[in-house]
Amino acid sequence: MASLLVTFTAYAQVGINTASPDASAALDITSTTGGFLMPRMTNAERQAISNPAAGLQVFVTDFDGGRFMFYDGTAWGTLSFAETRPGAPTGVAATPGNTEAIISFTAPSNDGGSVIISYTATSSPGDISATLSQAESGDITVTGLTNDTAYTFTVTATNAIGTSAASAVSNSVEPASQQQVGGFYGGGVVFYIFQEGDAGYVAGETHGLIAAVEDQSLGIQWYNGSYETTGTVATTIGTGSANTDTIISVQGETQTDYAAGLARAYNGGGYNDWFLPSKDELNLMHQNASTINATAAANGGSSSFTTMNIYWSSTEYNMFNAWMQYAYQGDQFFSSKFNSNSVRAVRAF
Repeated sequence: MASLLVTFTAYAQVGINTASPDASAALDITSTTGGFLMPRMTNAERQAISNPAAGLQVFVTDFDGGRFMFYDGTAWGTLSFAETRPGAPTGVAATPGNTEAIISFTAPSNDGGSVIISYTATSSPGDISATLSQAESGDITVTGLTNDTAYTFTVTATNAIGTSAASAVSNSVEPASQQQVGGFYGGGVVFYIFQEGDAGYVAGETHGLIAAVEDQSLGIQWYNGSYETTGTVATTIGTGSANTDTIISVQGETQTDYAAGLARAYNGGGYNDWFLPSKDELNLMHQNASTINATAAANGGSSSFTTMNIYWSSTEYNMFNAWMQYAYQGDQFFSSKFNSNSVRAVRAF
C-alpha cells in the first residue's frame, strides 16, 4: 500500500489505456477505437451553469448542429472562438413619457458571428428592464418608471452564445405625466388644466384644454358669407366646443370656408372633436403661447402662435362682429365677421 501511494505521488499524471502518460498532461487517454466524450447538454442548460470556471468546456447539442463551447473567464465561445457574444449596442438615447421612457439604440457592428436575437434596456436606478426581440436597431419602451425621477439607461444585446457588455449610459431623463401644461397629449399641447368652477372640471380627475400644434388658417372669415346671429355669446372656459357646434348648426355643414367649421374639420392626432376656442379660452392660449410653441415645435408644429397674427374666437359680439385676439400683444377686440383672421383649433380632454 505504501509503495502504491508513493507511485501516485511521484506520477502527477493519470493514464487510461497507457502505462506512460505524457508528462505535460494530467490525464492521458490512449485509444484507437474510441474518443473522449465531454459533458453534453442543450444550449439552455449551458447558459444556466452558475459561475462557470475559466476553461470549462461542454458540448452543446442543439446549437448550430452541435458545437464545442468553452468559457474563457469572461464569455462563452465556440471552441474555435469564431462565435462569441455580440458587441455592445451604441447610440443609446432616452425619451421620457408618462411613467415610461423610450430607449433608442443602434445595433452593434459585431454580432459575435451569431445572429442577435434580442436587446434589453435597463434603468438606473431601479434596474427596471424591457426586452425587444429582433436583430436590428430599434426602440425599447421601459414601463413602470416613477414620474419626476431621473433615470439613465444601458442596453445589452443577446445572441445564442450569450449577452454583450452593457452599452454606454444614455442621457438622463425624467418621466412625467403629459396631462399637464406643456405636455404633448391628445394630438396637441396641453395649455390649461380645468379648475373647480370651470365647465369640464371633475373632482379627482385631470381634464383640460389642448391646442393644435399648427394654425389651420392664416386668413379665413368668421362667417360663411351671410350675416346671421348665432347666439354664441358664451365667453368662459369650457364653452368653445358648444359655441362651435352652434355656429355650424346655424351656418351650415360646409366647414372649410369659415373659422368654426375649419376648426372642427381639423383632425390632428386622429381626433375629430376640435373646436374654435371661446374668448376666454383664446386668451389662455395667449398667456401660454411660449409653452404651446415650444412643445409644438418639438412635435412637428409648423407655425408659431407668437406672431402678429390675429386669431378668431368662437364668441360672437353681435350679428356683424365676433371677438378676436392679437396673439402677440394679447389685446382682444370685436371685428367684422367679414374680415380674414387666423384659426388655431382647440380640443378638451
